[in-house]
Amino acid sequence: MGDPVMQVLSAPAGKGMAILAAHPEGCRVQAVRQITRAAQAIPQPLPLAEGRTALVIGSTTLGFGSSTAIALRAAGFENIIGLGHEGLPVFEKDGSAVRRVSPGWYLTSALHQAGTLDRTYIADAFQDGTRNRVIEDLRNAGLRLDALFYSVAAPRRTYQGQTWASVIKVNGEPLYTVGIDYKTGRTTPVRILAATAQERFDTIQVMGGQDLQLWVGALLSAGLLNEGATVAAYSYIGSQDSNDLRRVYWEGTMGDAKKDIDRATRAIREQLRSLNGKAFSAVLPAVVTTASAAIPSVVKYLAAYLGANVASGVPYLDPLDVALRMVSYLYGSDQEWKKHIDSEGRLRLDTDELAPRTQRAIREIYDANGTPGCNVTPEMGIGLQAFHWLYENLFGFQVHGVNYQAPARFDVPLDPAMGVVNLLNPDVDAPIPVRPIVPVVAPVEELLTDAERKHLEDHYGPPPVVLDGDAGGSGSGSQGEGSDQGSGDPDESPK
Repeated sequence: MGDPVMQVLSAPAGKGMAILAAHPEGCRVQAVRQITRAAQAIPQPLPLAEGRTALVIGSTTLGFGSSTAIALRAAGFENIIGLGHEGLPVFEKDGSAVRRVSPGWYLTSALHQAGTLDRTYIADAFQDGTRNRVIEDLRNAGLRLDALFYSVAAPRRTYQGQTWASVIKVNGEPLYTVGIDYKTGRTTPVRILAATAQERFDTIQVMGGQDLQLWVGALLSAGLLNEGATVAAYSYIGSQDSNDLRRVYWEGTMGDAKKDIDRATRAIREQLRSLNGKAFSAVLPAVVTTASAAIPSVVKYLAAYLGANVASGVPYLDPLDVALRMVSYLYGSDQEWKKHIDSEGRLRLDTDELAPRTQRAIREIYDANGTPGCNVTPEMGIGLQAFHWLYENLFGFQVHGVNYQAPARFDVPLDPAMGVVNLLNPDVDAPIPVRPIVPVVAPVEELLTDAERKHLEDHYGPPPVVLDGDAGGSGSGSQGEGSDQGSGDPDESPK
């Protein structure tokens, strides 16, 4: 493919909260640290995990999918197959600057290099052709699945010639609330639009349980699910308190889709009875991911949650913490997972977030920032700084130990030699011309006292060393002052 593409990218760039170009070395270091954490948390294979095979649909971003793959490998799974929707790195036509590079591209490369993933399909999970290829390859390899984990967030779905688009809107009347401008740290009025009946239907078609049922049906028909197989689809419910996030998510269009996931897992549970298998929605806590950040009110809620974590010590679990807990429940013994099933048959992994002490601490900070046009309170400011930090980490920025003034290789390969099957871009060896670009360093607000920063670093690690000017990123965005929310894409990446 020619000489490696080396360039400097010191800080994220983009519009709003959309960071267009990830940092390859930052993503690699994040992956290595996640793998190391998992190995420390599960130093010996779990009794029920050794030698097993899993398919993780939605494995290619720093979120629940990739964390599941990492946790499964630490637990002793022998074969881990990933699937995600990733585009090729894109550069300016004259090769003068990087234009768009997904963090999933670099994360997947790092996980393959570390031996976490045995095979990854870069593909559209919604297509029959993808299912058929995965099934064909499983048969050829003599493998059957012990587990299927479904972690999908997508803006649209096309199936058999029809396309549906998902929306993030409320049901009933529009919601008028107060959000936080992530960039300025000020409260701002937000209107979240009400969904039409068609939008609710379309969102269920994209984010609901139909595609999961198609996957399980195809695998069952092919005889590729083992005795005792597990099927888990990820979900979120949140607190029953009448807060904005509850209205936007569980009581809105996203909740419509997640309730359809519940319906699908109940049906799959019946299908798996002959195999003594199990199926459930795994209800996750609120965490900082690229998908969650697209949801109105989430930035404010998570900033309040992180602020409570730092100020009051209430527990905040990141995606890897949650995945390690889930894997331990499922494969540490044959009974532990049953203790965490609720009355609707869901596996509850969100109990720390929903604990009364945690919710009181979040609510106190959340409610104290309810007047638009004001600076956030110090506790919310701490949480906003933590959110900023964790969000940019997802794209490989503000990662401790990474020298952002040094050139990094941006044309990282994902090819068949690594175990990657690219069904979206089969010509992955085509050269990508590029020349080095000028470093960019953008400022970030300093919201912490020395004592608060030390506490934050104890939780999330220290910030990168700054050579010239302040560290941070220009990719910070906001919910938008006076904006209408609800038409944005809830795309984590990962079909």
